[in-house]
Amino acid sequence: MALYCLLSPGGSPGVTTTALGLALTWTDRVLLAECDPMGRRVLPGFMADRLNGPVGPGLLGLAMTAPAVGHGPLPLEEYTLPILDDGRVALLHGLRDARHARHLAGLWSPLAETLLAREGDVLADLGRMGGQDTPVELLRHADAVVMVLKPTLVHVDAAGARLNALKEVVSEQAQVGLCLIEDGGHNRGYGAGEVERALGVPVLTVLPWSSADASVLSDGAPSRRLFMASLLMQSLGRLGRRMRKTVGRPSVSSINEECLVEAPAVPAPAGRS
Repeated sequence: MALYCLLSPGGSPGVTTTALGLALTWTDRVLLAECDPMGRRVLPGFMADRLNGPVGPGLLGLAMTAPAVGHGPLPLEEYTLPILDDGRVALLHGLRDARHARHLAGLWSPLAETLLAREGDVLADLGRMGGQDTPVELLRHADAVVMVLKPTLVHVDAAGARLNALKEVVSEQAQVGLCLIEDGGHNRGYGAGEVERALGVPVLTVLPWSSADASVLSDGAPSRRLFMASLLMQSLGRLGRRMRKTVGRPSVSSINEECLVEAPAVPAPAGRS
């Protein structure tokens, strides 16, 4: 497996939306782990229908179990939910209340070891980087780290300092890249080449601004029939392929992956008819 960490320099550029879109277009088995200490977004958004029934304690429950497990692997699968009915994409949902973040401090190291031993890839949403509660242990074990930001002066300026700190944490083998999200305002921001030169880190992709399609992922808004063939989802599929190539792990389902644009609609979350 490979551990891919996604984070932002701040300013809410859409890390969770990007991570969820990647998971839905990831044709191999994948776990989306919401490790943002500020709280969960996928359950009350894309998977809101699941809140009508029991969803389990997720990340917090795993944290409370960790001390009793000791040095063994954590019972991760007991705390995950299927995002899709076929079970290929699963979710470890994050905190409902950010005040519980203090309970996560002892979880990150055993969680990293458990994720590394798990069959299948992991997309870990770490939220904003820079606070004292940033899951540094996950970054230390990451095969690749993707920083999500808008190509604006505010975001690029913040990203410079965060990337300097990040390089002190990740391993020498870890690959670091950028995912730019087009700004929907009148300010088009910098081009990918300008951002690369300013930050010294490669831009893996530029995601198009599409508030309607993004709201399907972020808020569970109704999707149009060809949502999976939208420019946003195609771009996320290409980002996933580039991420796997950076760590030398091309998809074992590359043929299906290239046919993604033919998908007629967004996959329904597990439990949604």
